[in-house]
Amino acid sequence: MNDNTSLPEKDLRPGRHRHLKEHLMREIRQTPVPEAEEARTARRRKWLRPVVAGPALAGALALAVVAGIAMTGADGSATPVGREGKATYAFAPKVNADTTGGAAELLDRIATVAAHSPAGDTIRDDQFVYIRSRVAAATVGEGSETKLAALHRREVWLSVDGTRPGLLREPGGNQDNEVLERDPAPGELGYGQSTNYRHLQTLPTDADAMLKWLRSQGDSGDTERNPDQDAFVLVEGLLKESLMPPDVSAALFRAAAKIKGVVVVPDAVNAAGHHGVAVARYDAYNPGLRDELIFDSKSLQLIGSRSVATQATDSIEAGQVLSTAAVLERAVVDAKGRRP
Repeated sequence: MNDNTSLPEKDLRPGRHRHLKEHLMREIRQTPVPEAEEARTARRRKWLRPVVAGPALAGALALAVVAGIAMTGADGSATPVGREGKATYAFAPKVNADTTGGAAELLDRIATVAAHSPAGDTIRDDQFVYIRSRVAAATVGEGSETKLAALHRREVWLSVDGTRPGLLREPGGNQDNEVLERDPAPGELGYGQSTNYRHLQTLPTDADAMLKWLRSQGDSGDTERNPDQDAFVLVEGLLKESLMPPDVSAALFRAAAKIKGVVVVPDAVNAAGHHGVAVARYDAYNPGLRDELIFDSKSLQLIGSRSVATQATDSIEAGQVLSTAAVLERAVVDAKGRRP
């Protein structure tokens, strides 16, 4: 295989706390998290490779201001957003009245498309999956206005077999040339949630078996666990910044169709301003949030994701997009740091 093999575009989320506002205040003050809650949060976080890493994640769960505030658009211009009007990458008007049923049917169609994607039979262990995306997350600071940060470029190189350190270039997120640790090896803690291509090839290709596997990854000893939420979050984590084998991808989408509470958002906008259709679930741990996976309405390829506030608080406006991503390019390359 040459070093710039293009692959189909398919399309990443911060850890969870039970209370949105408490999480925000802890991040602002940088106070320690109580041990019991820290353990619960770690269990939920371990499945997720965030879209925007580092300090920007501190505000990704909690921001937004009153309707009508000016946000910075993708071209640097000020784009007004508010409760009414056309959806933008920064705002989802009528957020609690913009969903429909039909998620199972939509996900079955998406799975059919995924199953017919080109197989990666010639991908070598020593290669890297390259993903270029546009991302942004909300930021927060005491005594300052809270808003979605400027959209910026993110590039990541991930080892095909997980044995080699990866690379992250995201100057807009204050992370440039950051070395990413290798994935856990078989038998090591966290191996089950590894997103390298070789591990993903070992996952079930049957929808029922996949759903059973998704549910098995949660902590059965956690009495506050919500299996449906955990399964949906794990689906997100596996899809957002990885390369999925076609048969595994199809099984994952069909398993997602069996998760209770998944809905359709007919008009969702990714970080590149592309309108598509999303499958979403209201967060069981943070009831004021909704997580969305966005697909192109025609091709049904995964083109991005976003997290949307669904409840207003003292500092949050319902409809505010708290984190957003758009996948711009996906390929396999021969060396870390090399672009297609």
